[in-house]
Amino acid sequence: MVPKIMFALLIAAIPLAALGQTPQPSPAPAPTAALACESSASPMPSPAPSPTISPVPPATTSPASLPTPLVLPPGDPPQILAVAINCLVFHSGDIFAATVITSTNVPAVELRAVGKVVRFQRIDFGIWQLNYKLPHIPRRFLRDYAVQIVAWNTTNLTATRDITLSLR
Repeated sequence: MVPKIMFALLIAAIPLAALGQTPQPSPAPAPTAALACESSASPMPSPAPSPTISPVPPATTSPASLPTPLVLPPGDPPQILAVAINCLVFHSGDIFAATVITSTNVPAVELRAVGKVVRFQRIDFGIWQLNYKLPHIPRRFLRDYAVQIVAWNTTNLTATRDITLSLR
């Protein structure tokens, strides 16, 4: 959603720049609780992922900076500080992209949904990302799902975050 807005602002600024004028900043759109994902079959190419991560308190899609991972010793209980998801409503072929910020004593993070487990890739200590392309989803599976994000430490203490994702 944000790349389309930035692209539209860039296109709108080109004629003004050619006339020697600068565009006036426009207010950012208010975030919504559940945004529809853009289909991966869209004709516009998607920009390369940026090194900055869009944040989310309890699994939302609001753009903000994510917290810094909390440094904890290995025996302390793990913590999930933030979960950022590209959207909460998905369709066949969409990309599920999520970032989880945890304490640094977490060696693994998983997404669990309907008996399926997908591991997040560790980007840095306490920073985890997952990009998963959804396959074709049969009509009978289009509904809301309770999903768990689970982080644990080396002593098998866990921290979980429950979210709801919709397949439409």
